[in-house]
Amino acid sequence: HFGSSMSSQVQGGPPGRGAMTPAGPTRGVGPGGRTASARSASKGRHCHAVGPPLPPVVEQPPAVEKAPGVGNSVWTTAVLVTADAVGAGILGMPVVVAKFGWLLGLLVISAMLAMNLHLAMVLWRVRMRFPSARTLGELVVAAFERAPGWQLWLASSFSVEPQMLSIFAYLGLYLLVAAKGLGMLFYDYRLCLPQCALVAGALILPIACSSRSMGGFRLLMWLNVLATCGAVGIPLVYLLAEGVEESRPEGNNIEAVATLTAEGVLSGLSTLNFATASQLIIVEIIDEMADPAEMPKAFLWISAPFQWAAFLATGVGGYIAVGSGAAGMIIRALPFGVPLRHAAACVAMHMLATYILKGVVLCRAAQEALFPSHGCRACLSWAAVCFGVMVVAYFVANAVPFFTEAVEFIGCTFTPLVCWVLPIASFLRLYRDAEDKPQVAKAELAVMFVELAIAVVVMIFGLVTALDGIFRLWSELGYPFDCHCEGIWDDCECSAQRHRLANDCSTAVP
Repeated sequence: HFGSSMSSQVQGGPPGRGAMTPAGPTRGVGPGGRTASARSASKGRHCHAVGPPLPPVVEQPPAVEKAPGVGNSVWTTAVLVTADAVGAGILGMPVVVAKFGWLLGLLVISAMLAMNLHLAMVLWRVRMRFPSARTLGELVVAAFERAPGWQLWLASSFSVEPQMLSIFAYLGLYLLVAAKGLGMLFYDYRLCLPQCALVAGALILPIACSSRSMGGFRLLMWLNVLATCGAVGIPLVYLLAEGVEESRPEGNNIEAVATLTAEGVLSGLSTLNFATASQLIIVEIIDEMADPAEMPKAFLWISAPFQWAAFLATGVGGYIAVGSGAAGMIIRALPFGVPLRHAAACVAMHMLATYILKGVVLCRAAQEALFPSHGCRACLSWAAVCFGVMVVAYFVANAVPFFTEAVEFIGCTFTPLVCWVLPIASFLRLYRDAEDKPQVAKAELAVMFVELAIAVVVMIFGLVTALDGIFRLWSELGYPFDCHCEGIWDDCECSAQRHRLANDCSTAVP
């Protein structure tokens, strides 16, 4: 059980790293990172309260400083952040812009990117106060160390498990997209989606088993950036080069501001929330840096401009090429042939690298919880954990085999809680409890409450929209582990909706 194991580690700090204590003068910090006065005050506040008891406090050795030069550089960190943030969600940007229109879509994408960038920097600011925190769960609990007992319990419960569940969902989606990419790459072999997912898993697993750090495959991460450019660049260049008369189906148009519906807005926000969020493993990425203080340089000046350009070019460019009928991944707009094969290969490569990046975090947490061993046994347990995670990801990928609906579901459930609510709650708790309070303007506090409101609205109402779409497609296209050849075979039975085949097909798939 990841939660109980990691929570027990958090209260005393991870082995060899010391307790969770803010950076700077300790001011009489005792075991577990709490001052003696804070512990007695906490006792006094909760002696009559009803709620979960405070976890036990375990004394730990002093924190061990990282040796100079050990860890990822600024550029490696920027590549990791980019690989994490620019994942599967970018492939669905034309669909998002189609729900808002090209002008409003440009503004909404920019706003969501800015908010997620702000929340990532909020987490970094909290992490700089607690340099011993290695994971998001440890950081959240450290920020709530002086909070009332019931808040500390909630922070522990709603940080570790939701983060792990989120990563499971992300890995399942990456495997799904990789399977669709392989299906389109080898469309003339007529492989069903579950078979493609098996092949994708077999390609990913050996690489995942051979690395225990996110920076362990620097070449793979750089190749991932190139694969991302190919996955979205090939379709954009091809579609725009052939002209909208060929690329845009009859009846599709483009608008600066589309006719807005509640369902469309919630769907678009859920997709954007999934696509632009980079907070899920940002603490783990910071922990691997040689100098965590340089995180803003890696994020703000290197990764963020690339993200902004990539999301806007894909969303607006794809919308102009395809029009209001944009659906699924952008590569579905390509005709079957060489361009589609090249783009599909880039998609599969992109998903392979992104899976490994997030998979390291999940597998590392699982190994520490289930197999706290060293040496050769650790190698075997790591391989076993990676295999187990892959099996779960395979079932998740086939449970919801619809790209757009799977993205929306993740974007309105796990992502708002882990990537929006937890960073803001941690910062506000630190702002209330710390003696040397972090500097924050009233305008920034107002922005945080706006971000919280958006997260709550998306979690409540977006979930209804996402579930409705999943249930509808289950009944129309087939249930989990059916063949689901939609869009990946070049025949009328599976791809009649692709407008390139529409004129040759007498029937249409629902």
